[in-house]
Formats: sequence, C-alpha cells, structure tokens
Amino acid sequence: MAKQHKIGLATICLHISAALYIIVGLVLFPLFLSDDETSLGFPFAVVMLLLCLALASGIEFVIYGLRRRKFWVWVAGICIFGLYVPSLFLPLGALGLWGLLDSGSRAEFGVGNSHRGAEQSDARKSPVGREFES
Repeated sequence: MAKQHKIGLATICLHISAALYIIVGLVLFPLFLSDDETSLGFPFAVVMLLLCLALASGIEFVIYGLRRRKFWVWVAGICIFGLYVPSLFLPLGALGLWGLLDSGSRAEFGVGNSHRGAEQSDARKSPVGREFES
C-alpha cells in the first residue's frame, strides 16, 4: 500500500506565500509614491513591485516542479520553507517543512530509506535523487 504524502499541504503554503508577496507589492507601491518629482519614491516603488512579482513567479515555478515531482525542486522547497521559519512566514514555513519532510512525501521524491534489514546496505549504494534515474 502506498504511503500518503503531504505535498498538497506544501503547495498550498507556497500558493499563500506567493499571494502574500503580490499583496505586499501592491500595498507598498502607493506607499512609496510621493508628490515630489525629484524624489526616488517612484523608482523605488517600481523596483519593490517588480521584486515582489519576481518572488511570486519563482514560488509558482517551485509549485509547478513539485507537481512534476522534481527532486531539485523538493530541495528548493525545503530551502524556501527553511527561510520562512525565522520570519513572519513562520506558520507557512513550519507547515511546508512538515509537508515536504513527511515520509510519504520523501518517498514520492525518492528520498529516504524504504529498505529494511539486509537490503539496507544496498540502499546506501544506490543514488538518492531521481536525477540519476534513466
């Protein structure tokens, strides 16, 4: 019987964080605008908006890779959620790490030992990630 995975929980957390990045970018844009024409408010607002949109696009790219079960995206997701933990995104980071580090989720990406007993030594010799599969 196949193990249940929690990759859906991780993707939901990533969708929420992408939406929050877009909201932050849209809220910060009018805050940095000023009436003074010599001010750097407008260029800074544009850069902040573009940065938030780029972050949201990158997060959505990670979600796409998670759905396709790419090993490197699993690692990138762990890195993203690890960066979220010591920030205001703590709940998303904790839930996302739980979703990606779950035994069923790790098995979906070919990470971890599914062998027991004498076969365990053979498992150490085999490649860990799916990028080694033909």
